[in-house]
Formats: sequence, structure tokens, C-alpha cells
Amino acid sequence: MLAPQYVCNGQDGANGQDGANGQDGANGYNALVAIVSVAQGDNTCSIGGQQILAGLDINRNNILDPVEVTQASYICSNGGIVTKEPIINAISASSSMVLPGETVELNATISNLSPSDKVIWKTAKGNVLQPKDPSRPHIIEVSVSSTPGQDEYVLYVEQTDNEDNVTVQTKSVFVTVGQSATQTQAVVLSTQQVFLPEGYSVKPVNGDITGTVIYGTPVTQPVAKFKAKVAIPTPEHVELVGFVAERPSLNSGNTADAILANSINSIANVLTGSTVSQFSKTVLENGDVSASYNITLRSGEEKKATELLEILLQQMAVNKVGGNLDDLVPASTEIAVNEFQLDVVLSYDATKDTLVMTSTLIAKDKYTLYSDLISSTTSENVIATTDSELKIQNDTFTAVDQTANQADFLFVIDNSGSMGDEQDEISQLAQSFKDTVANAGIDFMVGTITTDSDTLRGNGFTNDVAQIEADLKPGTSGSARERGIYWSEKALQSASLSDSEDGTVTAAGYPRPGASLSVIIMSDEESQYSQYSNNRATFDVNDNLFVDRGYRVYSIVEPNVAQSSQYDDLATATFGTVLNINEKSEYTIFMDTVANNAGATSAGYKLSLAENNKILSSSISVSVDGVNTPRDSSNGWQYYPLSQSIVFTGSKIPTQGSDIVVAYQYVFVSN
Repeated sequence: MLAPQYVCNGQDGANGQDGANGQDGANGYNALVAIVSVAQGDNTCSIGGQQILAGLDINRNNILDPVEVTQASYICSNGGIVTKEPIINAISASSSMVLPGETVELNATISNLSPSDKVIWKTAKGNVLQPKDPSRPHIIEVSVSSTPGQDEYVLYVEQTDNEDNVTVQTKSVFVTVGQSATQTQAVVLSTQQVFLPEGYSVKPVNGDITGTVIYGTPVTQPVAKFKAKVAIPTPEHVELVGFVAERPSLNSGNTADAILANSINSIANVLTGSTVSQFSKTVLENGDVSASYNITLRSGEEKKATELLEILLQQMAVNKVGGNLDDLVPASTEIAVNEFQLDVVLSYDATKDTLVMTSTLIAKDKYTLYSDLISSTTSENVIATTDSELKIQNDTFTAVDQTANQADFLFVIDNSGSMGDEQDEISQLAQSFKDTVANAGIDFMVGTITTDSDTLRGNGFTNDVAQIEADLKPGTSGSARERGIYWSEKALQSASLSDSEDGTVTAAGYPRPGASLSVIIMSDEESQYSQYSNNRATFDVNDNLFVDRGYRVYSIVEPNVAQSSQYDDLATATFGTVLNINEKSEYTIFMDTVANNAGATSAGYKLSLAENNKILSSSISVSVDGVNTPRDSSNGWQYYPLSQSIVFTGSKIPTQGSDIVVAYQYVFVSN
């Protein structure tokens, strides 16, 4: 409980030099008290409350004016009472990290902003900042400090309703002043802020949403100028759209995976006659879920990306059931299509019932133009609390001979009667798979077994494309008792690591000493491990040789039987990726993911602070011998959060002995 404070009726003293104030004789200034509501998401009261203002009525108008306030106290809610919804939905900074003295634009989304609202920006020291355009008080430009550090800017909003009830909210946004790291954009939400890589413009959206719409910078044409409208127009020539949002779970699940599944189901229900199919999913070590979907609209009901984005916002991003938001207006250059790719990464904090979602949407035929940007945006959720302190780290490495790094792959292919088409599809990717691995300069070997035997096919492990292609097509005359986990586990047994005997793979000398091992299991039926294993033994997805020995498992499975199978669960437990076996058009991207993750594990340069700190991967910049190297998965570098490492590819692989500097921001947590 707060200690009592007193505001006494001030009496004029004997000194009559105060002029007119002394004319009232014994009567002094009246003490006034005002109580205003504090909205949720306030700097002081995160779930709302009340602010008690006190002072003397110096101008004797019986109103406690702002200049008369001498004391202010907060009574924060403990969750037992309903408090006002946030006034400030989000604040975006055009860059979360800038060089000393540079200029940053801060843009706030304020619910139902009216000309009578008080909108005041201040520095952390209390200095008031003036907007360039008084008619747009929610936008200011600031020049940051001249020395490295972190600048805080505070937004205060006060709204008065028709019954003269006052609601206030204060929210801060932080900008890091430093050197080297790549610029990122910060989107400050209710309790979290999301950091986006370069390549986006951001537009606030009003309504029952805490978030913003994001637009990828066009790669094919320059952005045309547009006039502001009441609704939110999409910039001309934009092809990649998306959103960043924070909201409660709204009783849609208690894990990130479950909430995302329910959100996607609601989209499918609205898009009647269309299909929304998940083709890839990765559950990260912190519980975040990254997933990709193909959306195929019913013939005759094609949509522009902006039109579909508005539906996604309504079903996924609003912070209350049935909530409303601004209309999105398509650009004149947008073309209606019926095939889209949706990529989503979702974080959920069950203790606070808060989820943060970052998503991108693009016409399917445009995906390859933006694949690196989309991967950088949705392969992990780059977030931190709104009051987090960000610091800059420089990691230095001496380049090694990347060709000396080794990666081994074990494919486990279902050879039952229904697998002909799938075997044909994956076997045709042998050359592109080799090309992807070779692009990282890695020594690799591939072995193949089936779901009914641990016998290595062909000549065993090989890097010959023709042999790999043949091994991946074992035919369809195998047993209908698909036991991919059982046989791969048996093949990988090692007598030197406490198993009873060596398995076929181990006996052949694989994985090679120092090599990473990736296991790819492909089956259109469930894993029948316990039904046909010795003594009907059960398989624990969290306690097994794959987990213990750091083997990453990928599963290509039938979603309809996944719930009764363990293939996808094992992939999740080992931080692999799950692919929908029916989405054959996605096999190429999936195989690239397998190859790239193996490259990062085998030949990557691991960030020194990644294991114990939250890294802003969107801020990473890399130089080799003092020359900046681009973020490019074909000829440059890419960051892989599963291995917390960057890997170089193509012509940008550093020569042995080169000096590598990796600069990045991270969230600093004081002890």
C-alpha cells in the first residue's frame, strides 16, 4: 500500500509582497486532486491502473491544470479489476540502431486519435520534442546522441471522452547508438518489440490490433509516390506484404504450436472452398514455431495480396474476438492471383498470456525473388521486451578451410506400395541437393536405408549423384509395417557409446569423426515402432540416441497421420523441420533447408553470445578482411538460428586465414 501523502491548504504569509494573491486575506490556494485512468501497456502500470494527481489551484479556476500538478502517484492494478485498453497500440522506429548523431523517425499508432488529444514526446531527461508537422503529432524525427549507447524516447498520450473521463498512457521506445551492426527496424508493441531486417517499410494500422502492416521493398520496380488516404494504401509495386502483431491467446491454445494451428484453421474456414496447407514447420529451441503454408484460392475468387492480408489480420492479429481494424487498400499495380505463400513465426508466453506474431505473404510465383528476406524475417521471432537494453558485439574469427568440414546424411525411405510418386520426386533432387551442399564447400556423404530394413542401399555412403538418385528409389515392394525410427535407430547403434552392438551405419564408419549427421525420414504412414519392435518397446522422442548424440532429424510425412505418429515429434525434439509429403512442389526448398542447416552445423561460425543471449539476427553484418559481405544464401552468408551460426556460400567463402568480423546487436540482461 502506498504511504499517505498530504497537500495542505496554502496560507499567505505575513510577507505581503506576493501582490494580488494576498488580496484574499486569510484565504489561500485550494488543494485539488484529480484521478485519471492509466491504460494497459503503460510504462509504470503494465496492466493499467489509476494515476493520482495533486496540487494547488494557483489560477483559482477550480481545475487542476497540468502546470499546477506538484505530486503524481500511481496505483497499479493487480489484475483484479478491468482497466482501460491501450491507447498506444505500437511505436515503430525507422531504425533500432544508428550511428552517432543520425536521425530516426518515430511513428506511433494511437487509437482514435483526435485533435483534442494531448500527444507529447520527451527525451528520457524530460525534454519535450516538437513534431515537424503539428497536425501529425504521432510522428517525430529525432537526432540521436553523439556517443554510443542507448537513447530512450517517451510518448505520453492523454485522451478525454465525452463524459470528461481522462485516460493516459506512457510508452518508451529505445534506439541503440553504435557502430558496425546492420540497421534494423524496431516495432514496439504492448510488452514486446520486434526487430525487422532491412528491406521493409512499416505502416501503422488502427483498430482492435496492437501491431503494424509491413511491406517488402520491391525488387523489380521502384516505389511510386502515393497520396495519404483515410484507409491504408499499399505502396505501388509492392509484392511482399505482412504484419507484426501482439495479442493474447484468446483461448485458442496454450502453446505457440496450438495457437498457430487454430489461427490457420480460422483462415481456412473463412476462405470457403480454398485450401490452406502447411508444408513446413520448425519448432525452435525456445518454443517458437516457424511455419510455411500454401494458400490456393478457389477458381474465380482470386485476390490481391492486400485483400488477403486484410483477412489474415482479421483472423490472426486482432486482440479481441470479432475485433475491427482499418481497411487496407490495394495498390493499382497489384494483380489478383489464387496461389500464395504465407510464412509465420509465433512466440507465446503462457505466464503473461501474450503472443507475438510476425508474418509475410506473397504470390507463390514471386517467392524466389524475396526468399532470403522472408527467411530472415520468419525463421525466428527477433523480439525483446519494450524496456530491453540492446548492446553491440563484435565476434572475430580466422577463416578455416571450409572444404575440410564434413556433413553426413542418412535417408530413410518408405518402400511400401503407396510411395512410388514420392520416391520419384525426391530422387530427382539428388543433383540440386549436391549443388546446395557443394555451394558451402563441404565434404558430404549420403547413405540410404528403408523403413523395413537397416541395410544400406547400393554401395553404402556415397556422394555420386547417380548412385544417390538410385538409392532414393528403393521401390514399392517393401513391408507395409513402416518402422522408419526403429530401423534408423538400429542402424545408428554404437557399441562404443553404450549400445549392445554397432549398427550398419556405424559399422560402415558413419557419421565420420567430426561430421554432422542429418537423418531424413520419408513415409506416408505412421511410425509403427512399438507394434513390431522387440518386446513391443516404446520410443521416447525426448530420450533417445538422436537427441543424445545431436543428430538432427527431418520428417517428410502425411499430416493426417502425424497425430498418431512420432516422426514429426522426433523432428521437433531434435530441432529439425517437418514437411508435408503431399506438397511435392516444396521438396526442393526442403532439401535446400536440410543441406543449409547441415552446412551451418559443420562449417558455420557460431556467434559467441548466442547460447545465453537473445541475438537480433536481423542486425548481423559480416566483413571479411575489412570488406563487407552481403547476406545472400547463394553467394554470401546466411544465419541459421538452429545452429546459432553463419555459413558462407559460393564465391564468398573466405580463404583460409582471412579475418572475419561479425557484428550484431543482442539483448543485454543485467545480473
